[in-house]
Amino acid sequence: MRRLSRHLPPFKPADAKCPLLGKLILASILAGLVYWICVDPVASGITAGPLVVLIPAMTILDGRRVERLRSERHDTICDFRKSFDVRQVDPWVVRATHEAFGNWFDPKRPKFPLRASDSIEHDMKMDWEDLDDLAQEVAQRAGYILSNCEANPLYGKIRTVEDFVLFFTHQPKTVIR
Repeated sequence: MRRLSRHLPPFKPADAKCPLLGKLILASILAGLVYWICVDPVASGITAGPLVVLIPAMTILDGRRVERLRSERHDTICDFRKSFDVRQVDPWVVRATHEAFGNWFDPKRPKFPLRASDSIEHDMKMDWEDLDDLAQEVAQRAGYILSNCEANPLYGKIRTVEDFVLFFTHQPKTVIR
């Protein structure tokens, strides 16, 4: 008998330690920036000034957008699951996707009201590299292999969260649960 999706194993991220060479490169870039500011403060202020204002403003606006979505929606994981035919879609993929997207939005409050119809690019404002990272997490947790993705009929056609979930139905499983 197959185990229920609530027994999904936790995600174990790879150890992301920065090697010594990476630390040296970051330190040299920081030293170069400090030198540039000391040598030409006017040019560095003109160049970096808008960034100092725009980056926090964009972060605040994105946080407000996420909070607006949270307040407008009252969907749960049960509502998300009902969007799929669980006889054709693995419930482990559904749960892993719901938890991965919620954790991507806010790790402190991961129960995000996700909908299958949400556009990854427009509603989620997600970068495709972030989507690749989420796919790795979902594959690891739900027990799927992401090799030979180019043979998947949905490869390059993922536009919504539903497409993301359906993508895994065409991927091979690692283990039988």
